[in-house]
Amino acid sequence: MNCKYPGSELTVAETMPEKVMSIGENLQIRRFARFANPTNVAYVHAGGTHGVLVNLEVEGCDATEIGKNVAMQIAAMNPKFWDKSLVPQEVIDHELSVQVALMDNDPKMAAKPQAIKEKIAAGKINAFYKENCLLQQEFVRSDLFSGDVAGYIADAAKKLGGKVKFVDAIHYVKGEGIEKKEEDFAAEVAAQMNMGK
Repeated sequence: MNCKYPGSELTVAETMPEKVMSIGENLQIRRFARFANPTNVAYVHAGGTHGVLVNLEVEGCDATEIGKNVAMQIAAMNPKFWDKSLVPQEVIDHELSVQVALMDNDPKMAAKPQAIKEKIAAGKINAFYKENCLLQQEFVRSDLFSGDVAGYIADAAKKLGGKVKFVDAIHYVKGEGIEKKEEDFAAEVAAQMNMGK
């Protein structure tokens, strides 16, 4: 709240009342992120249900459009990890055990030796990466690029004559982290009826 508001000598705290007056809505800052790398692209999904801030390492080009498209990918697909190298070993081990258990319950696969099942499961881990890891996911804007997100970033940067590397991102979902009050309607009615006695 004490940081300078961009393009102003005022702090964020000093600027907020002005913004509240101009848009007519109350504003509260519940959470925020700050990246050291100066190339950040913000994206708010239609309806404001998702907000994504993408942090890129950029050389020799304007990567705003690349960042926006990667942010849209994050909002649409909600990956659990940014890259397969970031998936913890215990998650991989769990996924492998799930695949082996599925084969154990499949009449066609159950009779195969355990070592064969484990090799098949290891081969299926790439499908897990494609579903859960941003850079390995199929890029959703097939009108722009056919392939994974990492390939899109490299291809788009090359077309712009520069280099772009995905560094990090923050994905906010509307209402996330707000505790919802559990209400027991029947108890509320009973309490009100007892108040009238």
